Amino acid sequence: MAASVEVIRGTERKITDEMVSQVQAEIGKEYPSKDQYNTEATLDNIRHWANGIGDLNPLWHDHDYAKSTSYGGIIAPPTFLYSCSGRAGLQGFPGIHTMHLGDDWIFYRPIRLGMKITVTGGVHSLTEKKTSFAGRAYLQTHFRHFRNENQQLLATMYLNQMRTERNTASRTKRYQSQIEPYTEEQLEAVWKGIEAETVRGNVPRYWQDVQVGDEPPPLAKGPLTMSDVVAFKMGWGSHFVHHIRANEHRYWYVKRHPDLPIRNRLNVPDCPEAVHMLSDTAKAIGVPRWYDYGPQREGWFGHLVTNWMGDDGQMMELRVALRKPNLEGDVQWIKGKVTTKQIDAQGRHVVGLDLWSENQNKVVTATGTATVCLPSSPDGRR
Repeated sequence: MAASVEVIRGTERKITDEMVSQVQAEIGKEYPSKDQYNTEATLDNIRHWANGIGDLNPLWHDHDYAKSTSYGGIIAPPTFLYSCSGRAGLQGFPGIHTMHLGDDWIFYRPIRLGMKITVTGGVHSLTEKKTSFAGRAYLQTHFRHFRNENQQLLATMYLNQMRTERNTASRTKRYQSQIEPYTEEQLEAVWKGIEAETVRGNVPRYWQDVQVGDEPPPLAKGPLTMSDVVAFKMGWGSHFVHHIRANEHRYWYVKRHPDLPIRNRLNVPDCPEAVHMLSDTAKAIGVPRWYDYGPQREGWFGHLVTNWMGDDGQMMELRVALRKPNLEGDVQWIKGKVTTKQIDAQGRHVVGLDLWSENQNKVVTATGTATVCLPSSPDGRR
């Protein structure tokens, strides 16, 4: 078999009615999660996640600093829970490619240092979609419940994925993107953005001081390199199905799941996550070069919000929709704007934000919203 092929194909199955029926039968069922990457919020695990998304807030790693906060110790970024997820119930559609569309999070409690975390979940919904990117396609939403050792609910996540037939997607070529080497002037603009990052930290952001239309200082992320992806993987682990395995571990896993791999340019079965590392493999699904993991950008959205709200703020909800991939070499500017401000039925001082990321070409690649509870000013202002 020739080693050089324009489009690398692995197992190319079609979505069948039987596959659909199997997944539909699982809707609403709840199972314990398997293959959790992190099962405990240790100092190292929290630090690895924060480092993987570039979050320098000392609340996540500095004991002395964290002791002085209202938490009395280190906590994890809310999005740390991505690293605790795993398989839960039937994943469905063997041999069918998955595109991560984004997630919806509801947070209930802070994640404290030393907390043990268990996860349950399953299939939430399945909806057929018509798309120009592929042939037959389904929007599949999974749910995950995260609990501590006392079985208190920490958060719920709804994970949204598009299931598309691999070879059909590769022929459509939806994403056309060329990139030229950066000039020193262009890079300097990014470096200035990075150096301008503001961490609110232990200075309270009072609800009374926030106005609709306020904009958090943006975050500059990129240009995206493989070292960024590797650092993120060190904090996150693998995808929620944990496909990345090495040597004998990979061999026996692929033997049990023969529809899983995508074959690389040497005809060697590789994990589907190779689209995030190898441009040849990414091209096989219609993307011009390797690209980021969805939770990486979603972690950046959370980073923007926690920077802005300060240590005394609480993230209640985070919802992110991934519109376009963040390709090798792309810069993402993570931005936001306050859109709502209210005192809710529980008396909490709540602020809503719109969030988005735009690349170096001013193309919006992801959108989202966040709901934050802020402290109320002690002087009684309304």
